[in-house]
Amino acid sequence: MKLRRLNSTGIEHFRNWLNGLREGQQADTPNLLQNTGFSEELEWDVDVENRDFQSRYELGTYLVNKLAVCDEKAIRNDAGLWTWLALFWFDRLCPADSNGTRKPKRDDNYILSTRYRDHHRHAIRTTWLFVKEHGNKIGFIFSNPLSQRGELTEQLTARPYFLNCKGLMEAAWSLYKDPYRETWKSGAAGNGPGSVRRFALILKQFELTHDLYSMDRDEIVRLLPKKEFARFTADP
Repeated sequence: MKLRRLNSTGIEHFRNWLNGLREGQQADTPNLLQNTGFSEELEWDVDVENRDFQSRYELGTYLVNKLAVCDEKAIRNDAGLWTWLALFWFDRLCPADSNGTRKPKRDDNYILSTRYRDHHRHAIRTTWLFVKEHGNKIGFIFSNPLSQRGELTEQLTARPYFLNCKGLMEAAWSLYKDPYRETWKSGAAGNGPGSVRRFALILKQFELTHDLYSMDRDEIVRLLPKKEFARFTADP
C-alpha cells in the first residue's frame, strides 16, 4: 500500500476509535488509510507491506530502508505519517485476544503526541529513530514483539539525549546484550542493582557533571559503581 499521512480529521477519528475500544466497543478498524477525506498523499513514493515482523528491531530496519527516500527532517515529527503507520500495523501493535477484544495502550503509543516529552512513546517512530541512529547495537533493546514495549525500551528511549549519545547506547549494549541471543541478559529489566533502570538513573545524575556526548563506551562504563554493575561487566 502507498504510504500516506492522516489529516487532523483522520487522527481524531482514530483517537475516538481507540477510546471506543477502551470502553468495550470492539468495532472494526476504521477505513481511514486511503480515504481522501481522512488522509493525504506524501511527497515521496513509498510502498509499505502489511506483514508480520518478528521484533520491533526488524520493523525498524524495514522502515529505515523504506523511508530512506524521504527527507528525514520533514518526516521526523510528521504526526500524520507516524499515526498512519500505527493504524496500518495496528493488528500487530494491538492484537485481539482469544475473545476478539483489543486493549490499546495510551494514545501516544499510536498517535504522535503534541508534547515533545512524550514523542518517545510512539511505537513506530521511536523504533525507526533508534535503529536509524544506532543500527544493530540496539537490536537487543527492541527484541520484543510489536505489541510489547518493555522495560529496556522505556528506560533507554525516554530521555531525548539518549538518542544521539552513541557512547551511552554502546555502554548499554556492552552491559546488557545477551552474548548468545538477540535479547537482553537476565536481570537487566526491573528495579534490581545494576538494572537498566539504575543505569538510566545514574547517568541522569552524571549528565549534570559530565559531557556524556564526548565520552566513549568504556569511559561511561567506568563511571558506574563497580560493585553494583559487576554482574553485567563480567565476561560471560
